[in-house]
Amino acid sequence: MKDLVIRAKKGDETAFDELIMQIKQQLYLIARTQLKDEDDIADAIQDTIIICYKNIKKLKDNMLFKTWIIKILLNECRKIYKKNKNRDYISLDEKSIEISSEENFDKNIGFDVLIKNLEDEEQLLLTLYYCSQYTTKEISEILKIKESTIRSKISRTKTKLKKQIEGECYE
Repeated sequence: MKDLVIRAKKGDETAFDELIMQIKQQLYLIARTQLKDEDDIADAIQDTIIICYKNIKKLKDNMLFKTWIIKILLNECRKIYKKNKNRDYISLDEKSIEISSEENFDKNIGFDVLIKNLEDEEQLLLTLYYCSQYTTKEISEILKIKESTIRSKISRTKTKLKKQIEGECYE
């Protein structure tokens, strides 16, 4: 990925496209933890890509490309959320899961169903940690929260999830 970033910073559009293709699924999953409307998710991702394309030359550390683009994505999601604050959002349901599978996100359907009843922040943390496979340190940098807080929130969320699953199994 580092080589692609270097090439993209030099103006290689093909390299930039490859970078985006490598993290497209992660961007979608992360945006979906923040926004529930598919059009808003698409807008956030599109705006993020445009901002990254225009500003990639300003990226100082090539190894931090993924962290940088996710920070931008989260900011774009916040902007859209604030803009649409009074709008009603539908939560993840069978329809949105169906859409996901049509877009080749099959392997994440079980994960989506599993986390759908969690708070937005909990969904984001688990998505960053398990789907995007960021370390707690990287998540800490992205969200600007202490690493120890990230670890404890992930632990509490896993415990909460386990209780939910056990509760469903015994109903």
